[in-house]
Amino acid sequence: MKKILLLLLIINCQLSINNCSAQSTILSFSTLPASPTTNDVVKVVASLSFTSGGCELSEQGHTTNASRTDAYALHCLGMLTVICPNTDTFLLGTLPAGDHTFVLSLSSGGGSPPCSPGIVIDDTDSITFTVDPGVGINVPNAKAVEFSLYPNPASTNLTLQTEHRLPNTDYRLQIYNAQGQLVHHSIFDIQHSTFDISNFPPGLYYLTLQSEAGVGVKKFEVMR
Repeated sequence: MKKILLLLLIINCQLSINNCSAQSTILSFSTLPASPTTNDVVKVVASLSFTSGGCELSEQGHTTNASRTDAYALHCLGMLTVICPNTDTFLLGTLPAGDHTFVLSLSSGGGSPPCSPGIVIDDTDSITFTVDPGVGINVPNAKAVEFSLYPNPASTNLTLQTEHRLPNTDYRLQIYNAQGQLVHHSIFDIQHSTFDISNFPPGLYYLTLQSEAGVGVKKFEVMR
């Protein structure tokens, strides 16, 4: 939709220069890596488009406060009326586990960098993404351990069932909260097990199941 609106603005600019002002549009966001953990250096890539040629980056910056990052970018536009694509990358570093929101305010100015922004911001948009806790498991040549958790969400008890139990195999179970803190660990050798979570505060948790064959991770929620 934004691409269509931008094309209509370009046509309007070409028909009447008096109706055209420098504009920039945020088309989309992506994170690198796509599913970040607390062990990853997180980047947010913004796909942008402009109504004038050049569209060089003049300056950018960001401030992170807890789970919210406010960012800005200023691009300098030339005189040629044409769709000018560009991307801006913001290096956020390592982030705590949980949901994060990235908000970008995009501005444009005329001339070569450095340039001055216009009176108003051209566009503002945001992305929300989840950082999973880095559980620190490293199993050489590991395969995924398949298992199911139910009910999910849960309130007092959580049942775990492995898909294929290997004979004489112990499973190491660990549960982490959304901040990456270990809140429960145990070892069992059966295919089906139910354990008490009645003392877990409401929120998101991550359960890892490790054996000699490999490791698996699932997310569940405690609700009351």
